Amino acid sequence: MTHRVAEEPRLRAVRGPWRPKWDWLSGRALAGLAGFSVVVLFGALWWMLRDNPMPRRRVDFPPPPQLMSQIAGAQDRLRANPQDIGALVELGTLLFEKGRDSYVESISALEEARDLGALDPKIFYCLGIMYQEEGLLPFALTEYKRFLRHYPEDKEVRLLTAKLYYGLGMFPEALSEYERLKFSDPKDPIVEENMGLSLWGAKQMDRALASFGQLKTYGGDFARRAEFYLGQIALEAGKYQEASDRFALCGASNAELPGIPVKRVHAGLAMAYQKLGRWEESRASWEAVLRADPKDAKAQSSLREAVRRAAAAKKAAPKKK
Repeated sequence: MTHRVAEEPRLRAVRGPWRPKWDWLSGRALAGLAGFSVVVLFGALWWMLRDNPMPRRRVDFPPPPQLMSQIAGAQDRLRANPQDIGALVELGTLLFEKGRDSYVESISALEEARDLGALDPKIFYCLGIMYQEEGLLPFALTEYKRFLRHYPEDKEVRLLTAKLYYGLGMFPEALSEYERLKFSDPKDPIVEENMGLSLWGAKQMDRALASFGQLKTYGGDFARRAEFYLGQIALEAGKYQEASDRFALCGASNAELPGIPVKRVHAGLAMAYQKLGRWEESRASWEAVLRADPKDAKAQSSLREAVRRAAAAKKAAPKKK
């Protein structure tokens, strides 16, 4: 009945706003820079996701040549009886299938049908998709929950519901959905990844670490993203050597990692090296960030400081005879 949903957003709980202190050896400054990195990374991923088309369900829609004809037929029935629930449902779902330009009309028809007492699950599915695409997340969540009362084992809609809970900062609720999904399909790496992120958001750190450890066993990009998450957690916990090791493993191929811009990996490395006093390596990593994003003002400032510190360390080092 469903398509397989696209990979979930790899979101992360947003910390407090970053405040520059410019004290490059203080834990507070480093935590601020790390927090800023998390905000930018996961905020950007959320907006990127909003622009992606939502999945479509096969609900016996007609082929395109027949679509306009059936829309016209439903409209004719409504002219004869404006409260024809069946016609409202048919018109709303057909307009939904027609595309985003018809969403306003589709939502109007389906909301009216729902208010008149219609209980066709297609109403809740279509409204949920359209509300989500329009950024009306709490409304979308309500419709998905209504749909799941009819089809509690529907994986696509449960994934979408979990994602919305996460996007709304409702981490325990998101975690509950992912736990249910994992019980049904314990070997799905997408579910494992997002469950780990939900555990992280809910501050269940031991379980989050175990989940990301499990994610590594899937190899490939899943393993690389797991290293990134583990590196970020280590950085926030002040475990700078572990963080640098994790980020290095994540970006070993220096290739773009789906879901995580490579500049974020280099920024994590740069911050860890910076705290370890490895200024040359920090400089190289900040340069890598700026190659990916030359206008990154924070990276520009950090690079200048790393260059200054590296030069000072070199000057202070004892000369070899």
